[in-house]
Amino acid sequence: MKVLSHPKMVFSLTALMLVCGLVGFLIGHRVVRRQVEVRNDPGAWNEHVAREFERIVQPTPEQGGRIQARLDHAVKELQDIRLDTIARSTNVIWRLIADVEKELTPEQLKAFEQMKPRPADLTLDLLRVEAPKTGTNPAIK
Repeated sequence: MKVLSHPKMVFSLTALMLVCGLVGFLIGHRVVRRQVEVRNDPGAWNEHVAREFERIVQPTPEQGGRIQARLDHAVKELQDIRLDTIARSTNVIWRLIADVEKELTPEQLKAFEQMKPRPADLTLDLLRVEAPKTGTNPAIK
């Protein structure tokens, strides 16, 4: 049996391999994206640590309540640190953009406008975090 004498079979097998590869890629992409979303959700941090602690340490109900309160407080602190870091990083980016714009010619500025991030690209909404509800963030100036 010659391979070239059966072009429909070769084409079908090639198409099947391509479709399977594409489906595998899409499934893998979705799984990884979901893992990143869960990792970036502070609520999931708390749930994961509490589950693991309960599974491994097996605290008493009395201990569990006290430890959960401390865990909640720690997660809140981590959220505040994350917001501060995001705000400070965003400020550095905007200062860099302003400094670079001072050095460019008008023609270069037009080209730079196409590549620089828009304000909407660097918001907390994009990162799925909420701004602090009380007080102001000292990093935002």
